[in-house]
Amino acid sequence: MRQSNRYEGVAMELSKLFLQRHDVLHSFWLDEFERCVAAELRRVRPHPRVNSIAWSLWHIARVEDVSVNRFVADQPQILDLPWRQRLRVDLRHHGAGMTFAEVDDLSQQIDLAALHAYRHAVALRTREVVATIDQIDLNATLGPEPLRAILEDEGVAHPAAAGLFENYLGWTKGRSLMALGLTHGFEHVGEIGVIASLLGVELD
Repeated sequence: MRQSNRYEGVAMELSKLFLQRHDVLHSFWLDEFERCVAAELRRVRPHPRVNSIAWSLWHIARVEDVSVNRFVADQPQILDLPWRQRLRVDLRHHGAGMTFAEVDDLSQQIDLAALHAYRHAVALRTREVVATIDQIDLNATLGPEPLRAILEDEGVAHPAAAGLFENYLGWTKGRSLMALGLTHGFEHVGEIGVIASLLGVELD
């Protein structure tokens, strides 16, 4: 019996919807935070229990880079180009599990201009992948061995984030694309808005 494909016949509509929301995420919300919040303030954690805006922008880009390129398209990450040197952040994980001390270190050392460029390079690659969405089996799941290789051998999981394997196991490519390549970024938009407010910044 032929297995049902929940995405069959709707790939182009899904692509159009994804790209519309993805453009809003990057070109409106995230670019707007960079425009409205001064560079040095983006490095600040204004409360002991919150992250910095710089860390949040890096984390959003890293999760999108990993999820779209490794989980969905099975191709190298943008980070595998010489981005770690440009960013001045020699990390391959995507930030989950970091301590606030580690967040402080990253926030102070990261090159903010390079971060902007990296985030937009990731976004461009995502749009290229989504443009060929009809060639991707969005129902396919990432098996335990490939997933473990990405998280552990490729260094995507922070040493304190061992639970990522159990969390991601069984996810389909479609879920990875929508949840990690899009929804995750919008979840952090609210967080960044709170951080900006704590910094005393009024957003337009």
